[in-house]
Amino acid sequence: MTKLRGKLSCSFNSLVFLIHLFECSSQKTCPNCGAIEVPYPLSTNPDCGDLDYSLRCDPHSQKLYFDALNGSYYQVLKIEASLQRMVVQPSPWLPGTCVTQDMPASEGLWLNQTLPFNITSSNTIFLFNCSPRLLVSPLNCTPASLCHRYLESSGHVDAKRALECASGLEPCCTFVAGGMPSAYKIRLHNSGCRAFRSILDLDHKKPASQWEEGLEIQWASPPEPACKSQSDCSGASKCSPAGKGNVFRCLCDRNYYWDHGLGICSKKNSSSKARLTLKVSIGVVSFLVLAVVVAAIRVQKSCLFSNQSKLAKAREQMFKSSNGWKSARMFSLKEVKKATNGFSRDRILGIGGFGEVYKGELPDGTIVAVKSAKVAYTPIYHRDVKSTNILLDDDLNAKVADFGLSRLASPGLSHVSTCAQGTLGYLDPEYYRNYQLTDKSDVYSYGVVLLEVLTSKKAIDFSREEDDVNLAIYVSQRAKNGLIMEVVDQHLLGGEPSAPTVTSVRLFSELALACLREKKGDRPNMKDVVQELQSITEIINQKMAPNEASVEIKQS
Repeated sequence: MTKLRGKLSCSFNSLVFLIHLFECSSQKTCPNCGAIEVPYPLSTNPDCGDLDYSLRCDPHSQKLYFDALNGSYYQVLKIEASLQRMVVQPSPWLPGTCVTQDMPASEGLWLNQTLPFNITSSNTIFLFNCSPRLLVSPLNCTPASLCHRYLESSGHVDAKRALECASGLEPCCTFVAGGMPSAYKIRLHNSGCRAFRSILDLDHKKPASQWEEGLEIQWASPPEPACKSQSDCSGASKCSPAGKGNVFRCLCDRNYYWDHGLGICSKKNSSSKARLTLKVSIGVVSFLVLAVVVAAIRVQKSCLFSNQSKLAKAREQMFKSSNGWKSARMFSLKEVKKATNGFSRDRILGIGGFGEVYKGELPDGTIVAVKSAKVAYTPIYHRDVKSTNILLDDDLNAKVADFGLSRLASPGLSHVSTCAQGTLGYLDPEYYRNYQLTDKSDVYSYGVVLLEVLTSKKAIDFSREEDDVNLAIYVSQRAKNGLIMEVVDQHLLGGEPSAPTVTSVRLFSELALACLREKKGDRPNMKDVVQELQSITEIINQKMAPNEASVEIKQS
């Protein structure tokens, strides 16, 4: 009897667990296709995933394919679910030619812009077998173009085909994908180019044989699943109208949020969202500033700064004792500047290994030599600041991740010249246009993150109107029309927001838009961003302090 009860109890607990699992899981993940896992929201059949994210699993070969427009398709090589990206193999060559199969089939790769896929800027595209008229195009079709290195020494193209791909007046060309219109198409044509290949995160310093071939495609975060009735929804969600066009979706219940990675409605953390978002923002910016300082300062390795306090005291004692000489003392920077007339160029006596030596005159007429020491530093540019690269630990401390695209700058230089790389929606438009990477490029990307925090909307969302797909443009246009409060997540404001709340939200939005200014010179630096966020935090704290005090009084 006891054993029977134990079995019944165990069965009951298992049943409860299965029911709970069913209620929490709102979507079904598709089975693997061969050796490749198919994460949500990718779908290989109508019974799993989100149909807007469809791929095709060949039942015979068990190979996974991405179907583009006009009948062309591309084999999926790998999927990185955490980054919402996949890598596909460019179309195979037609036998004995420098023409790829997708040229006669569909004139290259064309994506459906109504679907949530786009080509990323991590791809460097090589165009082959091109018309001579492309020599006057904006593309790099010169003999120095990297496409020649690919043909000659990558090992992916045989010598006969390489000669046909770029010979005589028929050049090959290079460009970086990801901007408009190359985010959605790589066009081939008889009067243009007849083949293409793609290299991921190309590093021109590496030999061509080490370049990784493949085309990276990313997908936008999925919305809540569509529904016709409540029976289509499960877990903590209800079938409710969403957006325009009489569309209904399984929207999460109060105190739940849509976890697009798992395809479920997850319970919100009970912490105050306003305080959390500000804490995350300040933590991220502080980390970026710290990363710049730590990676930047390169002083010769020595014991110069060890026991600094002891040395300072010893120096001061030495200055205070005359030892028969004229009494010495320490000077402030303000006094030194006055003595050298603000380090005037006409006061320079000479230049040493660590800086200039200036002639100075003290208030009592004493002539002194003043050396201005230089400290070399090397800024680091992250190049891929975005919300998915900002991680939170158990204590909600923010950490910046994925420095794979980061670059070190040379001391004294205003920028690094490099191919534009990053993530669509976060990429600094000025960097994309002129290939000049600066610290202000990261500021722009962080401005987009601030807008995501402010609006609870995605940086790129194809479910929005055509002109509103890009979040930065979407918010900027409404701010120009004086409608900024309409795009703010109403959960941040609450039912009837207080004056400090409205003020803090307004300042937060102004800071985000300042980071997104068109010209990099008009944007604040990261230090300014930190200080402004700290000021906003003070407003929030002043507002919440009376409430916290009243709670303590009631408890006593």
